[in-house]
Amino acid sequence: MVRLRRLCWASVHIRTRAPARRGLTIQAHGKDIPPQELFRYNHGRFLVNEDYEQAKRYSTFDIDALCQMVAALATVRSPIVKIDKREGGYNKALMMTAENGREVIAKIPCGNIVPREYGTASEVAVLQFVKARSRSPVSTVLAWSADPSNPVRSEYVVLEKSPGQQLTHVWDTVSESDRVQLIRGFAQLESSLATIQFPGYGALFLRHALPPSLKEDPNRTIAVDDDYCLGPLYHGSWPGGFAADPEEYSQHSGPWRSLAQQGILQVRNYKTSYAGRGPHYGAPEEHIHMLERATEVIPILAESRTLRCHSQGILCHPDFHPGNIFVSNEDPTVIEGVIDWQFTSIMPRFTQVRWPLFLNPPEGYQTGMANPELRPTYDREAKPHDQEQAQRQEQAMRTKCYEAALVKSHLESYLTLTGTDVSIRQLFVGCPCTYRDGIVPLRDSLIRIQQQWNRLGLPGRCPYQFTDEEIARHEVQLREYQDWLKLGEYTHQMLQSNDGGWVPPHVDFDKAQAKHERLFQHFVESKKAKMSAEDARKLWFFRNRG
Repeated sequence: MVRLRRLCWASVHIRTRAPARRGLTIQAHGKDIPPQELFRYNHGRFLVNEDYEQAKRYSTFDIDALCQMVAALATVRSPIVKIDKREGGYNKALMMTAENGREVIAKIPCGNIVPREYGTASEVAVLQFVKARSRSPVSTVLAWSADPSNPVRSEYVVLEKSPGQQLTHVWDTVSESDRVQLIRGFAQLESSLATIQFPGYGALFLRHALPPSLKEDPNRTIAVDDDYCLGPLYHGSWPGGFAADPEEYSQHSGPWRSLAQQGILQVRNYKTSYAGRGPHYGAPEEHIHMLERATEVIPILAESRTLRCHSQGILCHPDFHPGNIFVSNEDPTVIEGVIDWQFTSIMPRFTQVRWPLFLNPPEGYQTGMANPELRPTYDREAKPHDQEQAQRQEQAMRTKCYEAALVKSHLESYLTLTGTDVSIRQLFVGCPCTYRDGIVPLRDSLIRIQQQWNRLGLPGRCPYQFTDEEIARHEVQLREYQDWLKLGEYTHQMLQSNDGGWVPPHVDFDKAQAKHERLFQHFVESKKAKMSAEDARKLWFFRNRG
């Protein structure tokens, strides 16, 4: 057996230009590709730092060993004849079809982005937990490994294919009554997760399959029950980001560490984000000073009656949108699958419960059981039949539908969503992210909490005090920061891009690149009267590494 295995390894290294198995078809976007293209990222381009972004997403694995492992699964038992690459930002998602027609999904994490061992182990734990203990329909895990020294030579998760079709394919065509029924279904799924209580905060892991470092030090985990425990969080806010050594930053990532301390560690010890920096980003010393103020006030807030009611640790899907929801082919109101649970964490309810992105309240929306009418001061110039105004009103109706459904399915989540002060929520969420977002949002939360101290029912006096002069200067900077955010959103829409400069594959990249250059030059020129060209470049929404 050992000799056979060695021969198999040798054959893998020799056959680098041929399919991993005779007759195996490998495709991406409907076109045949050579095996090496499975390792590369080819789902879109990047306006800046393209070589770096491509390298982050380059992941090798043993194609032959993967096919053999999947073919041997009890639910497959047939040779693999086709691989269809469906790539994501953090994983290679491979649709694998067997000779007998059986289809499964193999996820290969991008090892330069997803923290080694921690990411796979926690994702599998979440999938198994959600499937066993909630009503959310998730795919069964057929096989997995968080040890990159396995025969596949990469971490992997093999999943049953989710039945049905993506909601994005039918959302614009279904009737409004069907949308209402779906929205009620969303609220019920989210609520079924929110009722599950946890003894702390962190990422979920299987107790019998912990990463080695957690297995060696049981003090770094919190038991949930006999099968599960909480361990370090693993997301983009970990000190050092995805590029750092997982063991190094997991030491600072819970499940018990302060979020403000994570922010301080990030600023003191690691490089900052390469996303665009807004105006008044702040020097490292200012970041640390504000984060230290946060460490003073967070314990007081945590003991307040308001937060104690909403601080229970809960599990929540991290990216609930139509692309991650599968509905029945026969009845689009029936939700048959929810995918992409990577980076799920257990955190306080008041930071977890939020509006689904595609049901976000439009500007002027008012919560409560009143009719979903936008405030009359919003866009009062709009004509009665203005299409954009009608779309906003339609969005308000759907948001109100979700709000009403949440009241019925889980009142605690509704009260958390509508009753937690925005400044308090932003303080807790933003502390680990000043390196990315700049200091203005965190400073704004701290100022609002100081100003509303008595209204929030907090004891004594706020432990820090901003002067009137500091507040006035902040208000000016906040307006400039908000204007920059709006311009950034408009720029992303024009380029059909995101914060990282990613352009989807259906967009003509050469045209997007040319448009980007024109917008960039216009932006620098528009700032010439107030700052140098070098400072203006630092404010642009896409930053080159260097």
